[in-house]
Amino acid sequence: MTHKAEEMTPSELRAALERYPVVILATGILEWHADHLPLGLDALKIRGIAERLAERTGAVLLPQQWLGVVGYDEMFGTITFSKETVKRVFKEFFVNLDLMGAKVIVFLTGHYGPYQVETVKEAAAEYEAARDVRIIAQPEYEGVTVDGREPCDHAGTFETSMAMALFPELVRMEEYTQELEIPTQHPPRPNPWGYESPRGTWRFPEDLRETAGAELGERAVQAILDHLAARIEEELHRV
Repeated sequence: MTHKAEEMTPSELRAALERYPVVILATGILEWHADHLPLGLDALKIRGIAERLAERTGAVLLPQQWLGVVGYDEMFGTITFSKETVKRVFKEFFVNLDLMGAKVIVFLTGHYGPYQVETVKEAAAEYEAARDVRIIAQPEYEGVTVDGREPCDHAGTFETSMAMALFPELVRMEEYTQELEIPTQHPPRPNPWGYESPRGTWRFPEDLRETAGAELGERAVQAILDHLAARIEEELHRV
């Protein structure tokens, strides 16, 4: 049985929501993640987590979204959108899912930074305030620790490890160097947030050849799934 909305017939989607009125909506962006990870890391990572969460809980999984606000905008390959656009699009998603009968929406972002997390949480809170639907809006690492650390970084030990666990065929450790030149956009993109990406040289604090691995990534993913599954049950009891 599929949990992916795009593969369901209308009657299958209706039955799935009547059986378990939970929908997962995941988003990420194209963004520079050094030389050893794909540009789509944020979205690919959160999609992998969302697929496992849907299989575990029985929730309906919506198609992957590629929307987010400022990240490392000046780094080559990064695509972001305005806060107003991102909030508007996702609030319209909430309207549609609410009308379909969703009681809990799990809104996950694999793209980080305070601006993205703020945008995701604001969109959810503004819609939730006027409706009965419950929205769990968070980056995947929120509420989770692994080996005493929050599994959150940029192309570092945790993101590299989760990539190794979820899509190892896209990890290029032979391209990894602990210090590398940052490729910038040509020409640099204007940034209305007043936020500047790092320039010049990027240096990882840890040697990922020693610290990253699929086993760590799998433990991080499982911890995230445990947390999110528990949060879903909490919100269902509040409906």
